[in-house]
Amino acid sequence: MKTVTKNKFNKIAPIAFLTCFFMNKPAIANVQNHIDNLAKACVTCHGQKGISTDENFPNLAGQKQGYLSQEIKAFRDGKRDNPQMLPFVNLLSDDEITQLSIYFSQQKNDAKASETYNKAGENVRAYCVSCHGMKGITVTQLWPNLAGQQAKYLQKQLHAFKSGERQSPIMEVIAQELTDTQIDAVAEYYSQQAASQ
Repeated sequence: MKTVTKNKFNKIAPIAFLTCFFMNKPAIANVQNHIDNLAKACVTCHGQKGISTDENFPNLAGQKQGYLSQEIKAFRDGKRDNPQMLPFVNLLSDDEITQLSIYFSQQKNDAKASETYNKAGENVRAYCVSCHGMKGITVTQLWPNLAGQQAKYLQKQLHAFKSGERQSPIMEVIAQELTDTQIDAVAEYYSQQAASQ
């Protein structure tokens, strides 16, 4: 009797699994379409697949998923003040933010290392390596990769930390120690590093 019951289960289980899988395929496709549509809203500033063609806006492709989620929530919740971002994020749910962050973190930033790089920026990098790595690739999910990022965007963020416009206990201290010339140099240095290492 036990053998018969086991055999019946062995036949029914795969059928049940396949039934659930195929019944859920439209739902999975709908979720993917929704995420694709959310990502399309980002293209104007952040470029196709998260590679910005405007140096004022950051590349999102290949960025840490945890960092992206953290910062999008900060824009949505008013912890980071950015009137340009707010209309795009103010109605996003936590789950949509997570899915959007996963999407962009999985895109590839093909920025190659420059043959020449800012030597002064390499020296200033000593302030940054403990969090952002030797070549701008971080070891945690909550700190951003800097390698292959837009130099002008990095400069803008360092100035924002320096003035207190953007808040972070660690970054505010570091940025306040840098001169404007050093900020320009280190931002250029990181922009010249390969995004994928």
